[in-house]
Amino acid sequence: MEEWAPLQATTLKENVTNLLRQSIIDGTLASGEELNQAQIAERLGISRGPVREALGQLEQEGLVRSVPYKGVVVTPLDPGYVRELYSLRSVLETFALRLGMERADPDDLATLRAVVDGMRAAAKRGDARELSQLDLRFHSSIIEMSRHQLLERAWTPLKIGVQRCLQSRHRIYPTLDDVVGSHPALLAAIERGDADGACAILHDHIIEAGEMLCAVWPEVAVTGAGPAA
Repeated sequence: MEEWAPLQATTLKENVTNLLRQSIIDGTLASGEELNQAQIAERLGISRGPVREALGQLEQEGLVRSVPYKGVVVTPLDPGYVRELYSLRSVLETFALRLGMERADPDDLATLRAVVDGMRAAAKRGDARELSQLDLRFHSSIIEMSRHQLLERAWTPLKIGVQRCLQSRHRIYPTLDDVVGSHPALLAAIERGDADGACAILHDHIIEAGEMLCAVWPEVAVTGAGPAA
């Protein structure tokens, strides 16, 4: 693993949590890797307390889990996990979309249009990292459009899991235009008020993306979880 700089004493738990979370999302800490509290604390030049608290937070987010006789490990990013994540995403996001289409205002639709335009532009200039961020922003905007606070809180840990998958998912498309995919069609259905059509597009988009990732899992596992070039 790469070296981490020692952290300052202020807001240690938050700093450690953010550092470990990002390291898991970008693949620096690999799927299934064991996380030793003492070693992490030593590398960061801090006590074990903030590390223990950070790992507890990450366990709530589903990024790590406690394994008997082994300790805390990074949650495996494997086909079983991906299918569970993406099937739950479909339920949550289509529910949010139906609510959002009833409650959306012009600003919500303008936000979605701007994100899709940004995705097209990022694909055109070959900026995979920006495209990945905008992809996640589009789906987060659907959640926010629902005006449903409990739903938004339920989305938070799923969003983190999706971030991990997006790092690998964008490796399996022939071009970045394929990553843009059905987002424009989904936006068009939302704009014309076709809730059934929009939900069908969204469901297919999510499930197909998850299955595509699972179908090429050996190749993804070998290449790692870093963002596409």
